[in-house]
Amino acid sequence: MPRDPGVRDYVVRMLQLLQILSSVENRPNSQILRDLTRADTDIQYVQTHPRTPPGTIPVSDAATALEGVRELMIAGAYGVVSPPSLVLPRRKARQVEDFPRLARVGPSLEGSYIISVEIPLDTEDALFPAGAPFGRRVLLRLYDTIRTARDAANEAMEISELSPFTDRVGEGISTTLCRALARFGGEQQDRPFEMRFSWAATLPTGVVTPPLRFDEHMVSVLAQAEEDLGGNPATERGVLVRGTVWRTERNRPTEPGWVVVRGIATIGGRQYRRLVWIRLEPDDFSVALQAADHGLPVEIDGVLVRTGRRTELQQPGRLRITEE
Repeated sequence: MPRDPGVRDYVVRMLQLLQILSSVENRPNSQILRDLTRADTDIQYVQTHPRTPPGTIPVSDAATALEGVRELMIAGAYGVVSPPSLVLPRRKARQVEDFPRLARVGPSLEGSYIISVEIPLDTEDALFPAGAPFGRRVLLRLYDTIRTARDAANEAMEISELSPFTDRVGEGISTTLCRALARFGGEQQDRPFEMRFSWAATLPTGVVTPPLRFDEHMVSVLAQAEEDLGGNPATERGVLVRGTVWRTERNRPTEPGWVVVRGIATIGGRQYRRLVWIRLEPDDFSVALQAADHGLPVEIDGVLVRTGRRTELQQPGRLRITEE
């Protein structure tokens, strides 16, 4: 960067620099300029995709996302100062509780709706005076655990079970982290989002941190993991499940088989996005195969059992193909 703003062509050179960086990094000039003017600040960008015009977001989704930011900061700070835990304790170290006060939410950038979370590194670090600033340690830890959560969500979608999350508790997975990430999918937790990390130029990390993307299906699995893991098994009667057939399993055509419906379970008037395992008799299984082949929605009622490993609909009624 030109160091003397008094040079006659300083403005022209800076504009050229912004244009070149914007082209190379495929980012708007405003983001490049923001990074250059915050050389002592780590920044985490969360790009949401609400169903509103670019640069706007429903108030309810914005409130949900900001609560997700706070919980994400707590999950990251906890991972630095405490041993891994699936369910974080109510009472946490003071550094963990205070960390969200250090973080700052900047203005939305160009795009669908991008939340920037700034962690200034120029403050005195009393916890790790000889090492990297506490905020840097938190964000590096967060990047690793968010990437782990993405991998767990992908694997959970493949096997339709939540064990990939519990298998990775030692890598930082917690219900708080899953809940925070799911909040970026909006109030209904059904929208994709992306995360990007920009590191302070005054303190290079030396590591590569490509963007992390979550589609709407991964968001729903994160929400299910937060709700079902770490608690006692639950049974709900009179539950209606609506959705699409995600997968089918059967040994022989004349035997019952398992199907997984991806959709919404209505429990006591409230709706929850779920991957639901259902054991069907041969006739109903044939209906499920027909629905799967033609991409048709289905519905079925029964007793919903959440084991912490997966969700099952027991004592099912008849599987029905619906028009919507």
